Amino acid sequence: MMDVSGWSRLRGKINALAAVVLSVLLMTAWLAQSTFVQAMQKSEQTSSSLSRYEQGATSGNVYVGQAKCITCHKGMSSAASTPMGEAAAEPLRSGMPDYSTMSYQSGQYTVRIEKNDAGMNMKVSDGSASLSVPVRWIFGKGYDGQTFLLEKDGQLYESRSSYYAALGHLDKTIGHSNAPPASLMAALGRALPKEEVERCFSCHTSENLFAGRVEVQQAHPGVTCENCHGAGSEHVALMSATSRQTPLTDAEIFNPASLAPADLNDFCGSCHRTTRDVMRSGVRDIRNVRFQPYRLENSRCYDPSDERIQCTACHDPHRKLETSSAVYDQKCLACHASQSSGTVSQKAPACPRATKDCASCHMPKLNLPGAHFAFTDHYIRVVKPGEPYPD
Repeated sequence: MMDVSGWSRLRGKINALAAVVLSVLLMTAWLAQSTFVQAMQKSEQTSSSLSRYEQGATSGNVYVGQAKCITCHKGMSSAASTPMGEAAAEPLRSGMPDYSTMSYQSGQYTVRIEKNDAGMNMKVSDGSASLSVPVRWIFGKGYDGQTFLLEKDGQLYESRSSYYAALGHLDKTIGHSNAPPASLMAALGRALPKEEVERCFSCHTSENLFAGRVEVQQAHPGVTCENCHGAGSEHVALMSATSRQTPLTDAEIFNPASLAPADLNDFCGSCHRTTRDVMRSGVRDIRNVRFQPYRLENSRCYDPSDERIQCTACHDPHRKLETSSAVYDQKCLACHASQSSGTVSQKAPACPRATKDCASCHMPKLNLPGAHFAFTDHYIRVVKPGEPYPD
């Protein structure tokens, strides 16, 4: 049997061990709380800047323009020539196709585009009567196509005919009815409701959001810095008054890079369409191949917490779009081991059939009927020949 002194020594060891365990538990709890607090603080900072971004320009925070942004962010100077930067144009911008040589026949109606010193008109005629309406905006860079926004009596119309680069001429705008138009105006285009106008301009133009409202008359062509980062005058004032060595917890500007991967994809999806948009619209066929964030989220490898599968892992919005599939091989290998590595440390196995041009097989280009263009399907998968469109 253990004597009294033995019990005393054992009790002392037990108490000491309990103290150590308690200390470890307290430290773990403190670290967890600290991590949680840091995460909450970052979330609150992101939420605050996001809220400011969603308001657009206000009386105290106005747009400064892309040229002002580039004075500090010189590496972003090519952003204006990206597909996003050229998402919209005013009619007389240089470098546009010669629309004056093109026409579109819709039933009994012939549609042509005319240019003059004042701008551009779209004209329709049925042989006995005609109607000419000003073109106010051209949406699309022209790499695949361009659609015209017309204005008549203060109402904006989406043109029934669009320019398609693959054809080199005009054809029916995707989404418009195949039924013959019933009037001259219907042959030119369809009236856009206010909500649709706001959505179009939010994604194709910039510096048009004022206190949460889209002001079309103030819009600047293309997606520029402040379309994604919000109005910048408060940021410019702060950075002008702050030493570059001074760390800032809030730079008075919204940075989408601060978002979690799933939130960042939804942010891009505010224009490129999310799963929520597809569920709401009911577009469940090849028409949604253009909705990259939605298609990406269908992928077996999609992980909403993994930065390697977020939009900006492959696409830098400040740079021109890379179109060669070989460029994206290293992006794929960030998750998938190469055959030469011999190990699978990145979670995903190596492809057993090829060592390059991953996207050409696993992200096929699919022709969208009526678009005269093949879109890269962002649903990453093992593609089987002859399979129906997976959705």
